Amino acid sequence: MQKLEETAKKGFMLSPIVEMEELNNLFFELTNKSCNLKCTHCYIEKSAYKKEKDFLGIDKIKQTLIACKKEKIKSIYLTGGEPMTHPDFNSILRMCLKISNTTVLTNGTFINDKKARFLRKIDDESDFETIYRISFEHFNEQKNDQIRGRGSFRKALFALQNLYKYDFNPIITVTDYYKERREVLFEGFRELCRKFDFEIGQINLKIIPYFDSNPQTFKQIEEESVNKDNLDCKNSRIVSAKGIFSCPILCNDFRARSGYSIENCSKKIHLDTEKCYICAKHNTKAFANDWM
Repeated sequence: MQKLEETAKKGFMLSPIVEMEELNNLFFELTNKSCNLKCTHCYIEKSAYKKEKDFLGIDKIKQTLIACKKEKIKSIYLTGGEPMTHPDFNSILRMCLKISNTTVLTNGTFINDKKARFLRKIDDESDFETIYRISFEHFNEQKNDQIRGRGSFRKALFALQNLYKYDFNPIITVTDYYKERREVLFEGFRELCRKFDFEIGQINLKIIPYFDSNPQTFKQIEEESVNKDNLDCKNSRIVSAKGIFSCPILCNDFRARSGYSIENCSKKIHLDTEKCYICAKHNTKAFANDWM
């Protein structure tokens, strides 16, 4: 107690603590480095000279799913890097769909007509639903490709068309890089999707915050200003090749490491990083589906 009082007198505040009451959202980072795009704002550092492979082992995924049978899992998420570069992606998707609804966070570049038809077959084999979240930066092709690379906009739009064709209800995921109002983004994407008769609703647009890596963006989080129920770390954990972490954006950051396995991972997380500040300021779930 004396040390806490001395810390307060020196002008330091203790960071808020979020405790996970139950595990509802289970994320798997199928790969950290493997991706076919080089988005300029990506928080994952990649080699400029070679392709790196660091795929999460399928045995680790099996063990985690078995361990989570006693948990109240509402949704599973497959992320990356680009999750569809994983050599066992199809098998992993089938495994996850035996447990819960599964969301795939992808840039969409691998989803052509043949792939969408095959994904529909996998979905029909399960009692649960597959949800595809396709990444864009903007409904304007030039603005999008400025960040994600030339041609990425048309490939992502093609993925939306193919998924809709085979009766999926895909979600457009937009990183808030351009600081556009939600109403502007929604109307822009609605007009875009109407060109192939896909009438999107509010549920079809997911906006995630732009996590600027500049340390000058960091501010101390005040306990009373945080709505902890809106934070992913309140009911989520992510499994990577390096262990269990409290948040997808902090995956492989030692400050957010919760343990080696889902059975013994820590239930508490300190909001003491610049990314925690941005997430708390966002005031809604940054990564989990909005209705979860």
